[in-house]
Amino acid sequence: MDTLVIGLDGGEWDVISPLIADGRLPNLARLKEQGVSGPLESTIPPVSPLAWNSIQTGTNPGKHGVYDFSWFDEDYRRRSINSTDRKATPFWKVMNDHNTSTGLFKIPFTYPPDEVSGYMVTGFPTPSTVDDFAVPQSLSEKVGPVDDLFEDGSLKSEGDLEAFRDNLHDVAEHQTDVFCELLDQFDTDFGMTVYDGSDRVQHFFWKYFDESHPRYIEDKKLDGAIEEYYEMVDKGIGRILNNIDEDCDILVISDHGFGPLTHDIHIDEWLEQEGFLTRQSLSLNTKTVISASIEAGWKTIKRADLDKFIRSIVPASWVDTGQRLKSERRNDVDWEKTDVFFTTLSGQGFFINIEEKFTKGIITEDQYDTLVDEIKRSLQSIQHPETGDDLLENVYEKDEIYEGWAIEDAPDLVAITKPEYTLKGGQSETLLQSSSQKGAERTGDHRRDGILVASGPSFDTGSVENSSVMDIAPTLLYLFEQPVPNSMDGRVLSDLFSAEIQEEREITKTDKYGKSSHTGREWSSEEESELEDRLDDLGYLS
Repeated sequence: MDTLVIGLDGGEWDVISPLIADGRLPNLARLKEQGVSGPLESTIPPVSPLAWNSIQTGTNPGKHGVYDFSWFDEDYRRRSINSTDRKATPFWKVMNDHNTSTGLFKIPFTYPPDEVSGYMVTGFPTPSTVDDFAVPQSLSEKVGPVDDLFEDGSLKSEGDLEAFRDNLHDVAEHQTDVFCELLDQFDTDFGMTVYDGSDRVQHFFWKYFDESHPRYIEDKKLDGAIEEYYEMVDKGIGRILNNIDEDCDILVISDHGFGPLTHDIHIDEWLEQEGFLTRQSLSLNTKTVISASIEAGWKTIKRADLDKFIRSIVPASWVDTGQRLKSERRNDVDWEKTDVFFTTLSGQGFFINIEEKFTKGIITEDQYDTLVDEIKRSLQSIQHPETGDDLLENVYEKDEIYEGWAIEDAPDLVAITKPEYTLKGGQSETLLQSSSQKGAERTGDHRRDGILVASGPSFDTGSVENSSVMDIAPTLLYLFEQPVPNSMDGRVLSDLFSAEIQEEREITKTDKYGKSSHTGREWSSEEESELEDRLDDLGYLS
């Protein structure tokens, strides 16, 4: 293998650096000492669907077209994304076209898998019921059940944080086991895997790690959960390095960083107060009661492991109706009296209720610009009810931060909150509440700067600045002396490379590639329901 990339979802220098100083991450320490390292700037907002797709394609979201874990159809129903929603060419397609074989294991947002020269085992989100998550498909049996590849977020939702922590550790160890087996079986030129439990553990255990957090608490059972996960990954990195040649170039990257979270801003309360959104009264909203009851009942059925049996004996139309009602539980909105609506906790965006886009849209093209300005001013005026401090750093129009052939799919506005705050939808008695998700404290959240380490014979030593997630794909192609598509927005990170490499190797370009199209993969009702549950358990929906 010539090049290996190890992803650490949410990898954060403020966690890694002290652990390296304490001698607890010897493998990462060695890679950092012998290579180049620095921050890796994420997308706006800094969330996994946007960032990992920018890593894969070298493009901004306005070209790859992924803006959240889900999108909204014309009837305001949320639909989970998959790899067929990606509208730009991933770097492995370019590599394969130039006779470079690729081994891709658990890279997020790759289901359904591409046909590749080498192998691919898809990452989150992959439904547990499918058997086509690997290429070649014969790998499905070797890899084992999909459930073994991903954490069980319901453990956290049910309040068992110890079991959730242990499950994250088990999944990470299993991932290392399987990837090492794949390295033994396949001799590919390029390899990549992504550990995603680092994101989950930091979301829900940050208050046990950060003594400056206002909700910091000492708990002998839960203290060290974050540090222990990083240590487990570091051991995994050591095992992986023992399975590859010493002259292999290695990159360690993250899609975003992490930091403390203290409060949710219940943005629907603000939109309603300002007259931009009209909701049905909860006391009169029968659908809200029904949908909440459906969710509670369905979770009871799943705990008893009867969900597949129930699906097999009831009409499919019942399942479809239940899923529709459940998806509408957070959208108790009178659409014909609503100007704008919030997307999700992960997306941090807003869609204008445009006539041409939504079935009950009320905003005309002539009204659009004036309304956008009004909403921006309103959002930027949100202040802490006690201190009077501004709670939002910025509100962007989509064409301020994105550009490309897929920009029409983007939210009309994207908000960036002050650190330690995030926007959240749904009902609330007050605008500001302690951050939580389904009864569990959510005390860590994403930051813009992730991590980058590049170590190996092609790389220099020292530090690097001004690197972006969009730079990873063109840099990998340069490593393999392959042309960089002109459609990529990122640049080759020349400062990573040794003087010798920079002198002897030119950056070549190609007009090939760019916009890509796929035959859309529609989720079944069962798959959509499962993915909805997973995202909800992990705190990515409002």
